[in-house]
Amino acid sequence: MRLFIAVLFPPDAVSRIAAIRDSVHDLSVAGSFTPAENLHLTLEFLGECGQQKLPLITEAMEAVSAEPFSISMGRIGFFQRPDGDIWWLGADESSALISLQRNLRRELAVRGLRVEKRKYRPHITLGRRVVTNARTGRTEPVIARVSSFSLMLSERGEGRMVYTPLYTRELE
Repeated sequence: MRLFIAVLFPPDAVSRIAAIRDSVHDLSVAGSFTPAENLHLTLEFLGECGQQKLPLITEAMEAVSAEPFSISMGRIGFFQRPDGDIWWLGADESSALISLQRNLRRELAVRGLRVEKRKYRPHITLGRRVVTNARTGRTEPVIARVSSFSLMLSERGEGRMVYTPLYTRELE
């Protein structure tokens, strides 16, 4: 199973993020843009995991202590790639978000799960393999309340990626 842990957004925030995605799309000549139902903020990418890892992952998620908080997403940018860039909407690195991600990474690691070594860069992927005339910069920020995070299954289905929540941890 290909797994990741992410923050999912309420419908109003998804609509606003999708509108920003559409503004990049409208200025693009190529690219694969993220469907609205797949817009999310990854906290940790786990990759391929066997079924036997699920209890360890959910145990790690439960061990994280965090209260609900708000995030602001208003930076548009891209990661340069030879076959077209990955365009994203960046989340401000609030102390609550960074703490949640670091604590989650630590809890996963102490349970022997593979975690990424690179610095966390909070963003929502708007599109991949994008060739565009869009510009990077600031946009009217999308503010969203984070009250949970979810273990997500990533599968190819019907010619596109389908993300399914397997477990959700509410913040208290």
